[in-house]
Order: sequence, then C-alpha cells, then structure tokens
Amino acid sequence: MDNFSSRMAGAIYGGAAAEAAAVDNTDFSTGTQLSLYVADGLLEVLEWATDGQAADPPASIWLALLRWYKNRYGAVPEDLPVAQDRWIDAYPVDSGEVEAETKTGLEQPEMGLPRKPHGEAATGVQALVRAAPLGMLPQVEADWVTNMSHQVAVLTHGDWQTPAAYSLLMHHIFAGETFLTAVSKVISWLTDHDGTQLAERIRTSLAEEISAPTTAQDVLAAAIRSVTDGLEQPVAPEQLFSAAITAAVHRGGNTAGTALLAGQLIGGLLGNTATGTPSHLDNYLVLEELVDRWVRLTT
Repeated sequence: MDNFSSRMAGAIYGGAAAEAAAVDNTDFSTGTQLSLYVADGLLEVLEWATDGQAADPPASIWLALLRWYKNRYGAVPEDLPVAQDRWIDAYPVDSGEVEAETKTGLEQPEMGLPRKPHGEAATGVQALVRAAPLGMLPQVEADWVTNMSHQVAVLTHGDWQTPAAYSLLMHHIFAGETFLTAVSKVISWLTDHDGTQLAERIRTSLAEEISAPTTAQDVLAAAIRSVTDGLEQPVAPEQLFSAAITAAVHRGGNTAGTALLAGQLIGGLLGNTATGTPSHLDNYLVLEELVDRWVRLTT
C-alpha cells in the first residue's frame, strides 16, 4: 500500500479492533458502525462526483445515518426519507449501546442544522466517534473539514466543536504531521474559535493523568493522552498499537469510545502495518470493503 492507503486502512482497522477489544467482543460496536456509515455517505458523494453530478455532503451523510438506523431498528420513523440500500446495508449492525441523543436526533422529521441543531444539550460521544472520516479525505482544506464536521455533528448533538477538533486532528495526521504537531494545531484552532475550554482540557491531559472519561471532551482528551503514552513506550513499532489501546482501556469510563479514537489515531499515524488486519472480527469484511472503495475513489 502507498502511504495514504496504509493510513486509511490503519485508521479503519485500528479503530474497529480497539473498540471490539474494549468491550471484550469479536465484533465492533456502535461507534465504528456510525463511523463506517459516515464514510459511506462521503463515498456516495464521491461516486456522484465521478459521474459528473453534485451531491450535498451533509444531506448524504444524514441519509447514510438513516440507513444505519433502518439497519439497526428495522425501519425509519414515518415522514422520514427512506434512502435506497447500498452495499454496506447488507452487513448487520446489532451490537453496542446507542445514545438516546443519537436515536432521537435521527428520528426528527428534519435534519439538524447549525442554526437548529438536534440534541443541543447533549454531551455524549456518538457525534465524536463518527467524526474521523471527515478528516480522512485527501486534497481538502482544513476549513472544509471543520465546517463539514460541524454540519454532521448537529444531526444529533449540539456539541460540534469536539467532533470538529477530532476531524481536524485526523486531517493533520493524514497530511503527515507528527502527533504532537497535529495536536498543537488543533489546540491553536480551538483557541481561535471560542474553544478555549476544550483546548485547555487537551493541554492539561498531556501533563496530568485523566481517568474515567465519559463526556465527549474528556474522551477526546483521554484518547490523545493514550496515544501519547503508547508512543512513548520502548517497544517495537508493531507493539505501539497495543500499548496505546491498553492505556485507553485502563483509563476506564467510556472505554469503547476512548479505545476507538485511540485506535483510529495511532492507526492513521502508523498505518496498517502497525494495526494488522483484524480478520478475527465477525464483520471484518465490511471494513475491508470500505477501505477498498475509499482508496479506489480517493487516490
């Protein structure tokens, strides 16, 4: 694989394997499911573009998440659009907890918008854990990443800055920045965009221990600290992935969310040579197919 393809596969494989390990399962959980559907929404936009037609990315991702809802619950509520099934819908999504804000946000008759977000008071993590693909497209600007992440977050959660910061972190990692440089750039962006609280939370987590994260801000900070801890271990490169995930799980709290983010981050940093191929997962084939489709359409 070339460098971009390896980073892409590492992020997808690493996140899914880490989340499954955190919940002691042979299948990945809701966070990975949501992330895969966001990625497929972007893939549909790229497919339309290949055919010379424009599509609205936030609307396409909303429809993709409604397809996830249909796959998970059997049908979407009345008065909501029913999108035509795609390849990803052939794979079951029946494991893991679903936040109330995720479910109720997708049950609203209109899609959430920045001026009218769903789940305005929500502090959960399921807008955060689906944000990585928005930072994994090549040849897009950082402003596009944060703007799109804002529009996708408010489909279910009012807190958009935390998912946007994570998408931006992935964007810098895929651009080849070192981890600490990428984190520093995200902190600077937050400081310039009224995100001082989250910026300080991330900065503090690099110097002080963080335990039992539950909110989106704490999960992001804990994942960043876990990757930092993992990278500092005096082990072979192929062991760095396990070191970061172990650090994430040992922090407690929302272990699935923290591990998922840590797995995506270190997978994006080191590529799939570090994460390996998680063929032990029950739904491994959907990961492999997504990676193949993504690389084919973006390179």
